[in-house]
Amino acid sequence: MKSGLARAAFALSLLLNVSIVVVVLWMKFGGGLESVSRGRLALASERWTTQFEALPVERGDVVFLGDSITAGGRWQELFPGLAVRNRGIPGDRVPDVAARLSTIVAGQPSAVFLLIGTNDLAYGASVDEVAAGVAGILARFRRESRDTRLHVQSVLPRSAEHAERSVALNEAFERVAAEGEAQFVDLYGDFLDPGRNALRSDLSNDGLHLVANGYLLWRSRIEHL
Repeated sequence: MKSGLARAAFALSLLLNVSIVVVVLWMKFGGGLESVSRGRLALASERWTTQFEALPVERGDVVFLGDSITAGGRWQELFPGLAVRNRGIPGDRVPDVAARLSTIVAGQPSAVFLLIGTNDLAYGASVDEVAAGVAGILARFRRESRDTRLHVQSVLPRSAEHAERSVALNEAFERVAAEGEAQFVDLYGDFLDPGRNALRSDLSNDGLHLVANGYLLWRSRIEHL
């Protein structure tokens, strides 16, 4: 009996010690894991941007600009016959797009379809910060590529926990677009499942990124613009 109690006490002590070690290691290195993730995103971004610099936008191009949601679109096949450039980079936020505008603005594209901001919100940026950043992007186009038709697209729905801030950001984007002489394209309602207050499950396989139905719906909303 005493032997059994001793073994149980030892096992419990061992479990507690292991738990403490795990917690300490997580607290010490958890930030390091996030840093590794950011580092990998930076390397991936460099791979994309070096290609964009080697293959610059040209006058008359239609540019799709944004993050992974834009990057995932087969835009040249969705819009055959148009000179389309996909300038989406996974993980991008508004400051990242602003930092790589030179190769786009210099090409004097005929149109730009901008979809950005969902990553900013996910990383804690305020609605005002994101809207101000997009306003800066529009202002640069107006200074340096005056004839480019600018389209500011609403962020798409995500999970219900993101809904309130996403709606607020889209309202801010509508104001920013008007002030920046751009057209606001409200995609949110078409992509929303009202029952779950989230992205429609038939348009995505992970609640954020789009499958074919999502891109086909997106095309139907902008092909006349």
